[in-house]
Amino acid sequence: MLSVLDTPAQAVSELVLALSSAAEPLAGDAATGVAILLVVVLVRLLLLPLSLRAARAGRARLAVRPAELRLRERFRRDPVRLRRELAALHRANGTSPFAGFGASLLQLPFFMVLYRLFSSPTLNGGANALFTHTLLGVPLSDRWLAVVGSGMVPAELLVFGAVFVLLILVAWWSSRLAARSAARLAAASADAPGSSSASGRSGSRSRSAAGSPAEIEAMMGRLGRVMPFATVVVAAFLPLAAALYLLFSTAWTTAERSVLWRDRALPSAA
Repeated sequence: MLSVLDTPAQAVSELVLALSSAAEPLAGDAATGVAILLVVVLVRLLLLPLSLRAARAGRARLAVRPAELRLRERFRRDPVRLRRELAALHRANGTSPFAGFGASLLQLPFFMVLYRLFSSPTLNGGANALFTHTLLGVPLSDRWLAVVGSGMVPAELLVFGAVFVLLILVAWWSSRLAARSAARLAAASADAPGSSSASGRSGSRSRSAAGSPAEIEAMMGRLGRVMPFATVVVAAFLPLAAALYLLFSTAWTTAERSVLWRDRALPSAA
């Protein structure tokens, strides 16, 4: 099914190879890696208006999230009333549960084309020309699991080691951002007027029951702190070209989130 992406992927491949040739006098054996980085940066800059739109919508959703959780807790046994109250909340704050999803979906085809280019050994029935290139002597078609099984040479140890160390650092950074976001959300939900903790109530109302919206939100927060490290596992199964793309793309995404979603006090929702 992904073969429908081969034609645009082939076009991007020619751009990568042209940039690699241009960078070779300065970058030497690292020229193709530099070219991959430049293409990722170029594509993400082109998509920046969509990212800004998605970030604005995401901040608006985050602002109403504490009030939404309280409504879900209060009316969890009355689905009809809950839907009505949630709709009123979103209208009052000029947002919706799906705000920003359209902007995110519009970016997806670009990411799929890049993934196809950097992960597939063939394009349009022919060999992927990118896979004939190397990074510091290591073929971009090499997979970490395969070279471990056959015995790693120093160049492979250096290149794959550097990629995995950088992936771990980016995952740690992303996990920290997720933890901060979850902490801000929990604090805003607990301190907002009408919450059981803010009013000083005790007993069962002050504790989140298992399966309650607050408990589910906490579980999702824990999952969000762990999921960034999945990129390290995924990279072990991918060709080096795809692992480089994953590194550059996740680093950009994390930096973008750090800037566009920077720490700020959550506004009170009506």
